[in-house]
Amino acid sequence: MVITQIFPIRKIQAQSFSSSSYKINWGNFNMTSGKKSSATYQLTDTVGQNAPGQFDNTGYIVKAGFQYIYDTIYHFSFQIDDLSIDLGTLSAGSTSTDTNTITITSPSGQGYQIMTHQNHPLAINNSGTTIPDTTCDNGTCTESQSDTWANSSIYGFGFNTIGINNSGVATHVGTSAYFANQNYYRQFADYSASPPEENQIVMSEDSPVQNRQARVTYKTNISSIQTAGDYQNAITFTAIPKY
Repeated sequence: MVITQIFPIRKIQAQSFSSSSYKINWGNFNMTSGKKSSATYQLTDTVGQNAPGQFDNTGYIVKAGFQYIYDTIYHFSFQIDDLSIDLGTLSAGSTSTDTNTITITSPSGQGYQIMTHQNHPLAINNSGTTIPDTTCDNGTCTESQSDTWANSSIYGFGFNTIGINNSGVATHVGTSAYFANQNYYRQFADYSASPPEENQIVMSEDSPVQNRQARVTYKTNISSIQTAGDYQNAITFTAIPKY
């Protein structure tokens, strides 16, 4: 049995404006829209559009009207809450960690990505003595590949990045493609390598976000023959909006 449904087609009239140099066809033209303010109020509005307003139902929200564009336009911003990471006094076979929090807001568009690299491995200035980058428990960590690092006999320096909520609870949002959990680490891309290693993405999303956070954990573990001294390097984060 074949069931055929026939729907009548009706002509729909929309506004049309034209001259010798332009032609505009549109569903409606607003009488006014935008932001108005005074010392006592601030108003965004749309006047003239058919059925402006917010409409909610299970599974969707429709915001009809130009005033709602202001809900989705954020200034692109990126913050790091602590610019001085101190791993303290290191002892052989005992891991040392420190953390900071990165926060990103992206404008309307396709989201963001955050990349990072180090200027060189942790090193004693001008001595050539370094703490090597970690290769993790299975010897598979690289600047672009993370893996479990929990064995105290595996030495080196590495990091992980875990998406968190405003309360600091791990959500893995934005970072799950790069670090499966808090025990997964990898190396920083090294700009002093020959050739220099490329900046690597550590967090990204494909839709706009507001105040998205992640916790970055820096970790090192040294052997008993590691030379004593003050080891330092510089870590750079680069935040890029997607359009």
